[in-house]
Parts: sequence; C-alpha cells; structure tokens
Amino acid sequence: MKKGCFLLIVILSSSLLILNGCEKKEEGGITGEELIKQGWAKFDAGNFSDASADFQAAIGLDTSAHEAYLGLGWAELRQSNAGLAEDAFETYLTKVADSNDAKAGLAFAYHAQDKFQDAIAMAQEVLSSDPSWSFSPHDSEINHLDLALVLADSYYEIADYSQSLSVVQQYFDSSFMADTTTPEGRKQLADKLESLYTG
Repeated sequence: MKKGCFLLIVILSSSLLILNGCEKKEEGGITGEELIKQGWAKFDAGNFSDASADFQAAIGLDTSAHEAYLGLGWAELRQSNAGLAEDAFETYLTKVADSNDAKAGLAFAYHAQDKFQDAIAMAQEVLSSDPSWSFSPHDSEINHLDLALVLADSYYEIADYSQSLSVVQQYFDSSFMADTTTPEGRKQLADKLESLYTG
C-alpha cells in the first residue's frame, strides 16, 4: 500500500517566504491569472518552491486571485511548511464558499501540527461530502485514503481508540481486530497504523 507516503513528508516547519509580486510584474507584465496557471504547472512538475513563489506573486499582483491561496497552501504543504499551508487554506476558505480541496489540505496541515481535533473535523467533513475525494487533476495519488489515515491516526492520538479502529476497519482492513481496552490491543492498533503509513 502506497498510502501515507505523502503524509510522511508533511511535518511542521516555520520557514518564511518572500513575496516577489512586483518583480514578476516588472519581468513581463504577467497577470495574476497567468501566474496561477504557471504555479500549478510547476506544482504538477514537482517544483513546489517555485510554485509557491508564483502563487505568492499572484496574490501580490491581484488580491482577488483567490485560487492562488489554494495553490500556495498545497505547495507549502508539499514543502512540509504546515503552518504556512494552514494560513493559506484558511484564507482561501474565507474567500470561497466551499472547497473540499482546501479542507483536505487543512486536515493534513492540522494533523502535521498535532491539532488532532481540528484534523478530525476537516477530514470528516470532506469524507462525508465526497467519499471518493482525490486532489485531482494536480495529484490524484493524494486521496480519500490519505484523509482516512489522518482521521484514524488523529483519533488514536486523542486516545479515542475505538473510533480509530473503526476507521481502520472501514477504509483499510475490515478483518483487522484489536481489543483497544487493553494495552496489547492499543499496541496492535498503533502497529497497524504505522504499517499503513509505511506500506
């Protein structure tokens, strides 16, 4: 199982980026919309740092370029800058009525910062709204199973072991059993979660 590879790279970091919107404008009069398209192309190619720069430049050029916040959130998340990603996703959601892509990104960002209750709320909201969610067309490898893993692990981290087990059984292994009222059972569940991350 390939799930969890994405989650393993999402960790808390507090780096700062420099806005360079004016520089982009001077280089060739590029518009905010063009910068967003350029940013997504770089994101799709795995060039997350340059994608972040383009999305930030789009924001600097055009405050109504709302999609730039979504792109920035995902680009920062892929660089393990969970705090910056959280800020971008939350800003996007204040400007756009609803977005499962932003909410899913927030679930990952919250989880990476040990904000487990918030991660649970966001993951549940996306999974309820779109049970087969994936971050397509940009990265369909990131999908509802990654969110389910965030959900199961977050429940485990807040010591709601029975809910964690229920998510594991629902999404990953219906035959898996563990008595979560015992230390041995909780260890089995922890080992199962770890295998889902690394498998």
